[in-house]
Amino acid sequence: MSPLRIAVADDHSLVRDGIIKILDSLGFAVLFQCENGREMVEYCRENTIDIVLMDINMPVMNGFEATARLREISPNTGVIALSMLDDDFSLIRMIRSGAKSYVLKGASAAELEKAINGVATDGFYYSDFVASRLISTLAAPGEENIEAQFDQLNDRELDFLRYACTELTYKEIADKMCVSHRSVDGYRDGLFNKLGVKSRVGLCLFAIKNKIVQI
Repeated sequence: MSPLRIAVADDHSLVRDGIIKILDSLGFAVLFQCENGREMVEYCRENTIDIVLMDINMPVMNGFEATARLREISPNTGVIALSMLDDDFSLIRMIRSGAKSYVLKGASAAELEKAINGVATDGFYYSDFVASRLISTLAAPGEENIEAQFDQLNDRELDFLRYACTELTYKEIADKMCVSHRSVDGYRDGLFNKLGVKSRVGLCLFAIKNKIVQI
């Protein structure tokens, strides 16, 4: 079996260096590293990579968007989400975007090795922790189905939701998003309907609860 071609995307250089050192100690060679999702997408468009370790919160293009793009342009590349985010929303969204595994940055080197080998061999790897979270999130009776909620939200609505959690006025949000005030009203009213909330405060509570924004 040929050595795995691995790439790492993480916007924190110290974290990225630490990940690469761990991979080196496990016998894996990193062919490419970058600090945002767009760089990773552009590299994989021209080069063959077997495994990408993908952070989620990155500038320019986040891990959700980059994973979805890689699924389109490089379907044989296995993306492993490597993140500090342990909330259900991030987990579900990364998997829906095309990630084949989800590993927390606090995991052991042995767990990371299992994930890499599992994705390379079987096409996916979910630890007991991740599997239990998926099952409880998607099957728990009487609770909101986060996957269904995510399916309803497009990228522009998520952008608006993040801006809505700031002190910006709706006019300022429209300027930031380069859209008309009427479009912003549409995003707001659409989210009110989809999420079952009645105010900007409700939108913020939903975003905070599901760690779409950090406080």
